[in-house]
Amino acid sequence: MMNSTDSTAPKGHADTAHSAAEPHDPLAQLEAIEVRPAGQEVYEALRREIIRGLPPGTVLRLAPLAERFQISTMPVRSAIARLESEGLVAQRPRRGAIVTDLTVDDFSEIYDIRIALEGVAVRRGCVNLTDEDLVRMRQHHRQLASIKLNDEEDIDRYLSGEWQLHDVCYEAAGRPRLMQLIRMYRRHAERYFRRYLGTRLNIEADVENQGTLLAACEARNPDRAESALRALFDYTTERLAPELAAGTSPKTGPSTT
Repeated sequence: MMNSTDSTAPKGHADTAHSAAEPHDPLAQLEAIEVRPAGQEVYEALRREIIRGLPPGTVLRLAPLAERFQISTMPVRSAIARLESEGLVAQRPRRGAIVTDLTVDDFSEIYDIRIALEGVAVRRGCVNLTDEDLVRMRQHHRQLASIKLNDEEDIDRYLSGEWQLHDVCYEAAGRPRLMQLIRMYRRHAERYFRRYLGTRLNIEADVENQGTLLAACEARNPDRAESALRALFDYTTERLAPELAAGTSPKTGPSTT
């Protein structure tokens, strides 16, 4: 005769029956939502305004910003610290944080670092590109050619497409820390590109230069790829540096205010 506590009884039977009797949870199918810290929201909002043309010298005061975002000053302070680390704002004695100016020295330093980092990535990456990678690069290049730079959203699309085109090659290098540095300094340079080029960029010439880079990657030729990449950087520098030195603002292009 089997005892009710006999160890030979089928295991899990009682648990299965119990779980089957549990009522259905009507909330089980709800999709998860992304909850982000207030400091992240403030950082992204302020950064977007700065790179789209918030005038240099604009004072970022903690109390008014906290009131604007309806939060405490602590996440605002955290957001400003992040912006300072990107060179977008600077702390001034008795004035608080202000939006930094665009200068030749800052621009030159950022672009020197970028060409060094991205030169390594393009050389290492182009020799490892697969046929599938090249298909993706061609798709991004066609998308760039279809964009007309009429407003800020178009600039967003163009920058995103250009970065995606390059990143296919860079990621093929298999250097994740190198990619982190590239993306960090790319963000540092973004305000220069937006503020001074805008719709004045000769998009046909830029797309052609991007095509030269693509062709070098299709040939998996590291020397040609690095040369094409440098030509892209030179194209931007030749048009931007003189205006920075003269302290002039763009006369045409999308509104940045």
